[in-house]
Amino acid sequence: MKITSSLELLDWFKSVADIDSDYMVSKLTGIPKQTLSTVRTKNAEFSDLTALKLLLVGEHPQPLETMALLEAYKAERKGNESDAEIWRKSVA
Repeated sequence: MKITSSLELLDWFKSVADIDSDYMVSKLTGIPKQTLSTVRTKNAEFSDLTALKLLLVGEHPQPLETMALLEAYKAERKGNESDAEIWRKSVA
């Protein structure tokens, strides 16, 4: 599964950690509940460090490639297609 947003990352982490709530994600990782809530309700993005933490704790098989896809998504949301393309090429 290609993860292209923080919300997808959060849901992926919950599935691999076999937990049902964002509250448990917070307890397990130390990520503040407010941060998780903001990602879930306001379509915000995790900081790079938080995203990498979830990928590593969840033992994602390709954490750096996934980070590049997340950066491409962030660039697209900001309307910066040239940066997004560079990030996508780094994964190809």
